[in-house]
Amino acid sequence: MQDSSKKTDPGKKLPLGSILKAVAVAAACVVAFFAVRALVRPFVHSGRETVTGAVTVGNIIPTGQLRVMSVYKEIIVGSTKTDNMLIGSVDRKIYAVYPAQLNLGYDFSRFGQDALRVSGDTAYVKLPPVQILNEGGQFVDEARMRVPIQTGKWTWREMEALREKANREMLYQCYRDGSMNEASLQGRAVIEKMLTTLGCKAVVFLD
Repeated sequence: MQDSSKKTDPGKKLPLGSILKAVAVAAACVVAFFAVRALVRPFVHSGRETVTGAVTVGNIIPTGQLRVMSVYKEIIVGSTKTDNMLIGSVDRKIYAVYPAQLNLGYDFSRFGQDALRVSGDTAYVKLPPVQILNEGGQFVDEARMRVPIQTGKWTWREMEALREKANREMLYQCYRDGSMNEASLQGRAVIEKMLTTLGCKAVVFLD
């Protein structure tokens, strides 16, 4: 890594809007121009879809976000309750299976002004941690939820609590199985590919 304190290479700071935000707006043009030689389709491996090669329009969300990885899982959660009634207590239980998808990547609008500087044909990048891009922080697909075991009646509030439990479990599993770390590494690869496609010959990441 090059010593940023050297006076011979101070680097030129660029406004974030002129580079990173512009990439999101110009993504369609970039992909169309480099499609033949640089477009690589995402692949699915062990429940994770990672973006490889050139950035595609589908990976850049219209709000200026860049998805670098999606993690797919089926989350199983359950609950048991005891209802006290006049004739005694009644136990009820439920087990639900929620399909879940966690989208990881970057929101360009949250990048700091020092996120990118260019010196010559070298780009120096300071990436923030990958972020969760799911709208509203919801990972589970409630419409496709399955309930293999259920006794008794369950209120919508109780079902909502079960869904939130599945959301928390999905996030916990993604931290535990290394998905977040893998997404960080994949994010570097995607950003590097994107910048070299735009003309930079070298990309240095500043930790």
